[in-house]
Amino acid sequence: MVENASDSSATDESDLPWGGLKVQFSGASLADADQIVVLLHGFGATDADLAPLAEYIGGDKRAFVFPAAPISVDGGGLAWATTEQELETAHARLASLVRFASRTYPNAEIAVGGFSQGATVSSMLLSDANLPIRHLILYSPALAIDAESLSPARNIEVLLSHGRGDQVLPFDDAKQLHGMLKRKGVVTNWHPFDDGHTITTEVLDATRDQLSREGG
Repeated sequence: MVENASDSSATDESDLPWGGLKVQFSGASLADADQIVVLLHGFGATDADLAPLAEYIGGDKRAFVFPAAPISVDGGGLAWATTEQELETAHARLASLVRFASRTYPNAEIAVGGFSQGATVSSMLLSDANLPIRHLILYSPALAIDAESLSPARNIEVLLSHGRGDQVLPFDDAKQLHGMLKRKGVVTNWHPFDDGHTITTEVLDATRDQLSREGG
């Protein structure tokens, strides 16, 4: 199921459904879900890229939301940002999406994350202490937040993975982020692995385990 959010230049972006982004749904119905998992694709991919993960992660009461990035890039794919300003805009739109989901489905726990640039944007939510995010799932992000702006939600739990052989985004970025989270006292499930820019089966198993620990 795909939904296009209404376009209105006169409406504040925070009031738009799903942050004003096109979204694809799978899994349990949103109205019945105990947990809503939002996953953002990487640079040059589309909202369909991570959709197969929903079947693997599963969950009878788990709904999945796959937003499409708003910027077209060469090759037919999409991007969340090509400049620093666009990265900040993507962060704001994702925060808006989280607020909309929480307000519309108040009984559902919210998990947010993504792969590559999608994980990078998701990691920026760590500066938003008031967002009702229970789980943050970061697959191979770049470092886009500093220790001073790190102010995560009180009950957040982070899954962070990155391949030591990643030739796209440096492994050291995730390693630095892990250190920042550890010093901040954030519960973090750190999964480095010996591979490249990818999501391994072991990391997906760890994702499912983490999400399921909270009644998912």
